[in-house]
Amino acid sequence: MHIRTVAAILIWFVVALLILNKFLRSEWIWLIAIAMTITAVIAYFIPRIRK
Repeated sequence: MHIRTVAAILIWFVVALLILNKFLRSEWIWLIAIAMTITAVIAYFIPRIRK
């Protein structure tokens, strides 16, 4: 699988977590969503930085 595909899937998981968080209102979900977003952004841009 391509890195960008993985990053896109991570972003969709973050969106799903944030929607779920509307009902649960958990701080842990916010932290996980932020961490996944940062990971996805790094994974998306690393191939561009290497070139």
